Amino acid sequence: LILTVAPAVILASTAVAYFTDFGPFALNQLEQARRVATNGHTSAAVKLYLAHLDARPKDYAARLELGKLLKPINASFALEQLQEIPDSAAEYPQAIWHIAHVATVGKQDALAEEALQKLSEFRPNDGGVALSLAELYYRTDRFAEALTWARRAVRLQSGRARTWLLLAEILDNLKRPGEMLRPLQRAIELDPNLYAAHANLAFAFHFSGRLDESENEAHWCLERQPEDFAVRRWLAMTLRDRGDNVAALNQIRLALASAPTNVECRIVEADLLLFQRDADQAYDLLKPLYPVHSNRRDFLGSLARAAAMSGRREESRGYLREIVQLIERESAQD
Repeated sequence: LILTVAPAVILASTAVAYFTDFGPFALNQLEQARRVATNGHTSAAVKLYLAHLDARPKDYAARLELGKLLKPINASFALEQLQEIPDSAAEYPQAIWHIAHVATVGKQDALAEEALQKLSEFRPNDGGVALSLAELYYRTDRFAEALTWARRAVRLQSGRARTWLLLAEILDNLKRPGEMLRPLQRAIELDPNLYAAHANLAFAFHFSGRLDESENEAHWCLERQPEDFAVRRWLAMTLRDRGDNVAALNQIRLALASAPTNVECRIVEADLLLFQRDADQAYDLLKPLYPVHSNRRDFLGSLARAAAMSGRREESRGYLREIVQLIERESAQD
C-alpha cells in the first residue's frame, strides 16, 4: 500500500510546487514574467520583469522585452526602459526602433528624429525608416530635408503609391509644382483610385498649362467627392484660363456653396467678376474679408484691383503699399 500511494503523493507535491512557483521546480522571475505576460496579466508581468532587472540590470534582452510590453500601456516608462539599453548591446538596434516608434506616435519629434537617424545607420536600405524620416520632416515643415528622405524612400520602396504621393506634396511645398507630375502619375499607376493623387494632379496639370488633363482629373475627383471645393476651384481656374468665364464662375460659386468662408475661392470669384467688369460686386465681396486676410498678398492684390477698377484709387494704392510692406517683412525674416 505504501508503494502505491507514495508515487501519487510525490506527483501531487510536484504539481503543487510547479503551479505555485515554489520548490525545486519553481520558475525563475524572468520565466515567470514571460509566462504571466503570455497569459495577459500585464501588471504582474511588469513587476516580475522589474524584480528580475533589479537583480540583473544588464540583462538587456529582458529590458527590451519589458519595453515592448510597456509600449501600449505606459509609453513614458517604456522609453525609460528602452533608453537603458546601450549602443554596445546586441539589442540596441531593436531598442532604437521601438524608441523611434514610441516617439513618433507621441509627437516627440526631436527624440523621434534622433532615433530614426541612428536607425538609418543600422538599416540603410530600410525604406520604412527613410519614409518615417520624410514624414517627420514634412510634418515639421522642414521640406528640404523631407525631400532627401522621400527620394530615398521611393528608391527603396518604389511600389508604394503613398510614398510617391508624399514626394509630390513635398515638392509642392518647396514651390516646385512642375516636378510633381511624374511622382503623381507613378502613384496613380500603382493605385488608380488614390484620390489625393488625382486631386494633386489636377493642380499640377493646371500649373503646367495642360488644361484638358487638369479638367479630366478634376471631373474624376468631383464625380467621387462633389463637395471638394479645392478641386472645384482648380476646375474653375482651368475653365477661366481656357476663356470660358461663365462656366468658371458657375464652378467657383458651387465651390463657395460648400465653403462660403474660403478666401482662395472668393479671390477667384472676384477676379472673374473683374474680368466681366463687375468691379463693385468684386469689391463688395472682398472688402469684408480684409480684417482677417490683410496678411495675404494674393488677397490684397485682388482687393487692390477691385478698388482701382471701382474708382477707389487711393484705397487701392494703400493696399499696394501694404503688399510692399509684407514683402519687406518676409525678406527680413529670410
